[in-house]
Amino acid sequence: MRVIADLEIGDSLAIDAYVTDTASGAILLLHGGWPEGGKSEVAALAARLCKSGFVVFAADFNLDRSGPKGRALDDAVVALRWLKASDFEFDRACVAVMGIGLGGTMAIELGFKESIPVAAWSALIDFKGFMDHTATLGDSDHLRDYDGVSWERIVAAGEQVPFLRGVVLAIVANNLSLLASTSPLARVTHGAERMMLFNSANEIIPARGMALMQEKMTEFGVPCCACLLEGSEHGSEYLLSALPGTIQFFREAFSPGEPAALAQSYGTPDHQLNGIAPNRSGGMHYTSIDAHL
Repeated sequence: MRVIADLEIGDSLAIDAYVTDTASGAILLLHGGWPEGGKSEVAALAARLCKSGFVVFAADFNLDRSGPKGRALDDAVVALRWLKASDFEFDRACVAVMGIGLGGTMAIELGFKESIPVAAWSALIDFKGFMDHTATLGDSDHLRDYDGVSWERIVAAGEQVPFLRGVVLAIVANNLSLLASTSPLARVTHGAERMMLFNSANEIIPARGMALMQEKMTEFGVPCCACLLEGSEHGSEYLLSALPGTIQFFREAFSPGEPAALAQSYGTPDHQLNGIAPNRSGGMHYTSIDAHL
């Protein structure tokens, strides 16, 4: 594996390339974080994916506004088109996107826009449902200032939910009427490519969004694999649990002639909780999710 860091892709953006000589495809990897975050945060994940046989491009993007018409998505599009036009060797028909946290939300949006497979861990999906469910906090979220406050301090103060409400308000520019139309749920079409979603049961990102996305994708006849992990880990924190299934997902996405054999490794649920198969043994189970979670 070779790592080529800080390649300029235009407009003050940079990308790190993780290169293998036997690549079966390319993955654009989007970091999380709000309002700060960077490609260095997904370095370990990028290296693991590369060692599994993919060329990985970890890209920086701006998190000033992460709605579908915001700068974040524009930056992700620039990164995707740059890697497709680059001199790196990989099959241009085998390109996918993956994201963590809000990077997962952007990965879903980019996947819909460019019709490529998507893997997302801890993606924020159901904006309106989350805001409605936490409405008892009132309308003062935008007055809370988390600038310069670390995630560790937010967790220690027990303010994860107010923080996330502030993120959602920023995404819709404090216009609650845009919650439903801004959610990636509003952009599922028959032209979408397959998707894999991971959430843990008790993390800050509600698993209901994952359930609704799978239901919506199913309505349009598009495969959507969802996995609920036990515990409260978020995003990259469940790398060891989520990585094997994610690698298999990409291998299947890049080898459409062998879906049945690869799907067998996903396993079948041996426990059910409101339609979701939880992880009770350190492994992963995939199942259809009841949208009425």
